[in-house]
Amino acid sequence: MNRTNHRIALACAGLAALLPCLVRAQANPPTAAPAVADEVVELPQFVISEKRANPYLSGQALSTSRVAMLVQDIPQTVSVVTAEFMKDSMSFRMLDAAKYVTPVVESTLPWGGDRYTIRGFQVSQEFIDGSVISGGSGYSMSIPQFNLDRIEVIKGPNAILVPGGSPGGVMNPITKEPMSKDAASVTLNLAQYNGNDFGVDVNRVLNEQNKMAFRLVFGIWRNDQLYIKNHFRNGYEISPSFSVELSPVMKLVVKADFLQNRETNLAGLPIDPSVGSNQTAVIARGLPRDWSFGNSDDNRHRSTERLSAELRTTMGSHVTSRLYVMADHVRRIDPGGTGSALSTGTAAGRTGGGSRNPTTGMYEPGVNWSTVANGDGTVSAVSTAVPITDPSTWIYTRNNGKVDLEYEEAHLKNDYAAQFDGAWFKSTTLGGLAADFSKVRFLSWGAAPRGDVANNNLNAITYPPYVFPQIRPADFSLPNPTSVQSGGDLTSRQYTLQAFLFETFKAWNDRIQVSAGVSRFYGNLSRTDNTLTALNATILNTAPTYAITTNAKTLGLVIKPIKQISLFASRNTTGGAMPGELSAGTYLEKTTTFGPDAYHATPVTVQQFRPTSGSQDEFGVKTSALAGRLTASFAHFKISQQNYGVPNSEYYTLVAQGRQAEANLLQNPIYLDLASKGWEFEATYSPVKNLTILGNYTSFKERQPITDVRVRGVPDKAGALYLDYQFTSGPLTGFGINVGVEYKGDVAGENVNAYTTTMPIRGIGLVPQQPSFLVAGRTLVNIGFSYKRPNWSVRFMVANAFDKDYILAAGSRTSAVVGDPRNIKGSFTYTF
Repeated sequence: MNRTNHRIALACAGLAALLPCLVRAQANPPTAAPAVADEVVELPQFVISEKRANPYLSGQALSTSRVAMLVQDIPQTVSVVTAEFMKDSMSFRMLDAAKYVTPVVESTLPWGGDRYTIRGFQVSQEFIDGSVISGGSGYSMSIPQFNLDRIEVIKGPNAILVPGGSPGGVMNPITKEPMSKDAASVTLNLAQYNGNDFGVDVNRVLNEQNKMAFRLVFGIWRNDQLYIKNHFRNGYEISPSFSVELSPVMKLVVKADFLQNRETNLAGLPIDPSVGSNQTAVIARGLPRDWSFGNSDDNRHRSTERLSAELRTTMGSHVTSRLYVMADHVRRIDPGGTGSALSTGTAAGRTGGGSRNPTTGMYEPGVNWSTVANGDGTVSAVSTAVPITDPSTWIYTRNNGKVDLEYEEAHLKNDYAAQFDGAWFKSTTLGGLAADFSKVRFLSWGAAPRGDVANNNLNAITYPPYVFPQIRPADFSLPNPTSVQSGGDLTSRQYTLQAFLFETFKAWNDRIQVSAGVSRFYGNLSRTDNTLTALNATILNTAPTYAITTNAKTLGLVIKPIKQISLFASRNTTGGAMPGELSAGTYLEKTTTFGPDAYHATPVTVQQFRPTSGSQDEFGVKTSALAGRLTASFAHFKISQQNYGVPNSEYYTLVAQGRQAEANLLQNPIYLDLASKGWEFEATYSPVKNLTILGNYTSFKERQPITDVRVRGVPDKAGALYLDYQFTSGPLTGFGINVGVEYKGDVAGENVNAYTTTMPIRGIGLVPQQPSFLVAGRTLVNIGFSYKRPNWSVRFMVANAFDKDYILAAGSRTSAVVGDPRNIKGSFTYTF
């Protein structure tokens, strides 16, 4: 069976799981028990159905228990970003809208993916409609907004939705489905830089009797030249969906999604070698702010095909159920990249010295530090001044690899919800299971050089084709083998199963609510590395297998002294998580020494799977008052996490410098024990009909517990404010103005988890390394204008209105990504 047929078979197998249920439904459709006036029970629903007082505000969420619940009744912080707000704020990414609603910030990949940070923990993989796709080791592209109905942001771990998931929480984007009315709209967006796209959304009722409907969402984006040199982003998305009521108590919804995206594989620029640990990053002197070392060959291709079916059933007067299946195929191909590096040293074209002071752990430019052994088992630090050279002598090296990552996955969920109301209590019981299968093929080519570029002659840059090394073991028959690992071919299969039970008990007219749940999680991963090194073929061709059985738990309490106020407290545990498909069982070689005619290597070691585990304790207060015009929450949280995997910044620096063999000897990812503790506040308020205010602020501290070292990309403080005013009377009727202000504190630029020496320093002991630079905090202002009529609307925005010069994100000393300058955007929507 070829690859295309295999994908079709995978999708059909998922839908086939529904057929027996559909046949039974047509033969014996369940009927609801006769309604008794004084015994009406409001059954749990697996969809949101509410009338909102404010288009930017939703009072319900699905993402904690898989059924619709009032946000005020959830003993955990949950925030909702509506489609209307995404449109009015002219958001390109999920993060662009979510940052105004709740404290979330971008991490280290601002282009190419929705990589963001919640409460100090990074989320990279794609999560959509309550399921992870493209695996724990993959990461998403920036999901287009065309097909998103809402985004729910859940804070902290959740035993029911994502056992073993990110301890800080996750964004759960929920896609559109057919409506019970005819509707259509077209939207054209234009931007000075990124944001040129066109979208169509058409919904048609095909049969009113059984509410059969069809919806088609289509979007295309074309951005051939963004702000950064040679940076582009082009693609399209087609998302058809179909719904039908098979009986008065049974509804089927089928969705499909087909997406193609190509964009520059943007790695950023080297920071100036004069920047040290206590200084904030600036790009290397001599480089234009919009410079890039790559061209259109350095692109990332992301494709997604996804098919799902959901059967919602009312099973009598007390029970509802959902059967959900999904199949998806995701592929990401990254040839090359825009990465480059400056090397320190004294040779011509080098930048001079720079290293960490062993006695402080701080990176000091222009100084090379070393140690000398003492007779008492300690060492002493010795420094040599090697001044930073003139920028005209600097030389940039370009070395980039290639990746081909492919996922074929299937997902199944079967949930049941039972509602029983007594004279003095209400009980909601949820139970179900979820099963996931993922097959991964990962091809990686070692880094290929593309030629050096002189700082004083940037216009002479050329882009020769890459010649990547063959994916095979290093050939040690050669007199001088140069690489231990020139690439890899990895295949893995992962199976997971989750069974959960969750109970919510309310008493005293809903004034007291107690909830508790447990999730039992089973996982199995089999991995084969076909080629890594030639040191020991017998060992390296073995397929490591990892299995895990664990529990995640949740316990919550809500007390309402009055109807509008909820005092809440909860404890949620993550349970254990399966390893990332690409990180478990990585073979490492400690040292290698090459001779003129032979080689020698120490024994190969295997990096075994390290299960992650952790918990969050949270308490606070929520309110929904003034007929829904005011909502607010204040929460204090404490998260403890063990074996949290983060990228090794030094690995990527060495690769960019062309030092692949040294990079291969490093552990990547590195595993950290982390503690995150702090508080956050968020609110939405409409003091009058015309004015809506959204705001949030967080202050917390995340550190490695023993060393108190920061984690890259995590600010101690962040916040945002959004004000929207619509004129509803007088000559300005229809006009509106909005102002968005976002603040993000400074962040560490690197991940480090080591000491400066292996032996104690005399009189000091062991000293932890510190990140070698910071990324400065920033405050950005966006100003927007709108004019809305019954059938059409126009929007206009000036993003970064005060033209702030800033670094958007960085992951190492070779990858600082600059933010866009002032960016003018326009949008036109017509509804018919």
